[in-house]
Amino acid sequence: MKHNLLIIAACFTLLSCSKSSGDPFNKDNLTTGKWKMTGLMTDYNKDGVYEEDTYSMYEPCLKDDIYTFQADGTLITDAGALKCYSTDPQTRTSTWSLIDNQTRIQVAGAKYQIEELSTSTFRLKGRTSYNIIYTIDLEITYTKQ
Repeated sequence: MKHNLLIIAACFTLLSCSKSSGDPFNKDNLTTGKWKMTGLMTDYNKDGVYEEDTYSMYEPCLKDDIYTFQADGTLITDAGALKCYSTDPQTRTSTWSLIDNQTRIQVAGAKYQIEELSTSTFRLKGRTSYNIIYTIDLEITYTKQ
């Protein structure tokens, strides 16, 4: 279950990424260091107002996961000190790539718009399916560790 939630969270985070105004996108900001999810907001009616703090409902075993984006396109997800299930692997590997002139990111097939990528913050927006036919918008924030 934790594995599925993490993949979904990672996919949401990475599916819809766009450049923020200001400094140009710097891939090194993403591939240097490790990232931890620190925010996940949900906009159910897709009006641009993210009304639910979904991150606050996450179990502690999901909040301590660490994400490492390697320059070769590998994403390593470390389960952290708290694993939801003792049988879960400590690390999982998937792929990531920048697409659409580096304004979006694709992670394990999911695409996100990059809203912000600085030396300390990585923020994404994307739309995902929920219960197959229902879609929701997400805003995911990662903080460099």
